[in-house]
Amino acid sequence: MKLPPSEPPATSSTLLLVGSGSRLRQGHLLSHLAAAADVVLLDTVAPTWQKPWLKDAEAYDPRETPFPVEQARRLCRDHDVRAVVTYNESEILLAAELAATLGLPGLPVEAARISRDKHRQRELLDRTGLSPTASVPVHDVHEGLRAAADIGYPVVVKPRGLSGSLGVGVVADPADFTRFFELAAGVDKMGLASDGVLVEEYVTGTEFWVDVWSSGGTAEVVYCARKYMARDPYPIDTGHIMGEGALPAAEYAAGLALARDAVLAAGIDRTIANLDVVLSPRGPRVMEINGRPAGDLASVIAHLGTGLSIGGLLADAALGRPLRAEPAPDRAAGVKFLYPARRQRFEGLAEAPELRAQPWLHEVGELPERGAVVEPPPEDCFGRAGWVIAEGTHADQVHERLTEAERALTVQGPYV
Repeated sequence: MKLPPSEPPATSSTLLLVGSGSRLRQGHLLSHLAAAADVVLLDTVAPTWQKPWLKDAEAYDPRETPFPVEQARRLCRDHDVRAVVTYNESEILLAAELAATLGLPGLPVEAARISRDKHRQRELLDRTGLSPTASVPVHDVHEGLRAAADIGYPVVVKPRGLSGSLGVGVVADPADFTRFFELAAGVDKMGLASDGVLVEEYVTGTEFWVDVWSSGGTAEVVYCARKYMARDPYPIDTGHIMGEGALPAAEYAAGLALARDAVLAAGIDRTIANLDVVLSPRGPRVMEINGRPAGDLASVIAHLGTGLSIGGLLADAALGRPLRAEPAPDRAAGVKFLYPARRQRFEGLAEAPELRAQPWLHEVGELPERGAVVEPPPEDCFGRAGWVIAEGTHADQVHERLTEAERALTVQGPYV
């Protein structure tokens, strides 16, 4: 992923960033964050690729120091840190607890706990009447079967604490319940605690995601995306489009308003929250609340498709600055993630020279090393072989271009 050069921040205010993620997925976001504020980093490894965008860093071993408050204090003392922030799913609770301990602005601890626990989210949304959806936490197959019978098939089975549709399955009848339960219970939790599995009402409709900027009691939608979903009955996010025409304003207005209200109800503050919303026949429903901005190259797509900087907006929210978000007109961009048809040895994506010469093709990337064995979900929930990013003046145009690119950029290599 191409990253912009380091630029001097627009203010001397300093942020403590907890966790930096990977260069591919978060490098663009970090570079924009550093253009809007000075950044000091607290991470589990010493910085390498992050160095151009950091004023300082401290590394800690989470096995020896699960709560690295002394390292955080040193960074805050040496650099006059004004707020704590993270854009990483796995660091949300830690960042909130550090902010509270240090007496600095940041995502409130209770809001962080809600954003990390889908059952707490369902309880909140039911209690407030914002988005009632039947949801039951279970710990074994027998409990799950009873919950599914009470709710009524089809049901959704999902891990309690992950995002991005990982480990999620739509169960049509009791005969299939056990294998879906085992998928949700056994999916890699990426080091995150996840107590049990949720059995939920299956909500039909058009699903999209929205990012809501929240700071000082104000919450506003800043950008949103048309989602690609695939591989039913194991639905996963396979891409998104942002910008002009992605979500028609009149049709999606109620869903966007619901997302904003849900962020305020959850107490989310000093960050950008990412929410999954479904426009169901019975009105919009919030399906998931995340206490950090959208991932999966969303920073790149937002910048290309709207002209907005997720990193800059995140810095403003954390530091209590006013919201500054005016999307550019007549722009759109999108990404599609590319998957193998079945288990195969990866020898790259198709050359497709005519496609790669198109001016609207922003980037094509490969994820596995050549020679590695790849397989699609659900066998590998992260089974991506690569990605493609396209640009245009309208979301429908971008969709056509991504569809063309996905057809051409087939995964090469023998089946194994």
